[in-house]
Amino acid sequence: MDMNMVTDDEVIIIGDKVDLVTQMGTVYRTMIEDRLDDGPFLAGIPSRKGAYMHVEQGDDLYLVFYRETGRYITQMKVIALEKRGEIRYMWLLQKTLAQKNQRREAFRLPVSFDVQILEYMEDVNDDIEYLADEVRAIALEVVSSRDVSVTGIALITKKKYELGEDFLLCMHLYRTPTSGRSLTAVDKTPPLHIAATVRRSIPWRTGNTFNTGMQFFGMTKTMSEDIARYVLTEQQRQIKRRRLI
Repeated sequence: MDMNMVTDDEVIIIGDKVDLVTQMGTVYRTMIEDRLDDGPFLAGIPSRKGAYMHVEQGDDLYLVFYRETGRYITQMKVIALEKRGEIRYMWLLQKTLAQKNQRREAFRLPVSFDVQILEYMEDVNDDIEYLADEVRAIALEVVSSRDVSVTGIALITKKKYELGEDFLLCMHLYRTPTSGRSLTAVDKTPPLHIAATVRRSIPWRTGNTFNTGMQFFGMTKTMSEDIARYVLTEQQRQIKRRRLI
């Protein structure tokens, strides 16, 4: 690889939170822990619900990392496995230069609804779809969405969030921004709680707010179906409304 042609955004660095994609398309999340000079990277072998990702020396993986300018993909080979105490690691050798991915994974619907940003709690989010009322109240920020898809959401936030930070989103899909008005029966539809990782947080318009993009993870089949159903229903409603104008 000719590293002289690489920009700063295309370089993987220690501390990057990354996605590992297997040949079967399964996605695991981990972090780059170390690097040997300009050689292989050390990353923790990720686990899901107590079970480690199955990986063997010689396996080929795709590694996805994120910058403010977008998402980048490169190919990696597992060249060694290592165990330090109870923690398992793998050494990854980069096989190709990172390429910026221009493709959007799913249709994004422009729509505005209430979203509460909560601290991420892995043990709470693992196996349940709706959180208790008392957990719901601990919001870092209450914001409005810009658009949503089955894979992620764009928000207008007052705070700038760091790339790779994880949060729980309490999404009131059927509640438009309230602005102090009384809630209707539809507004009171139970919210959907989904874990999400910050992939973008850049100044928005005047610079007093931020365009923050988040990617969902750890979703159950029911969660995916709920969002897909909402996106389809809202898209049809918007089309019908435009026809009436």
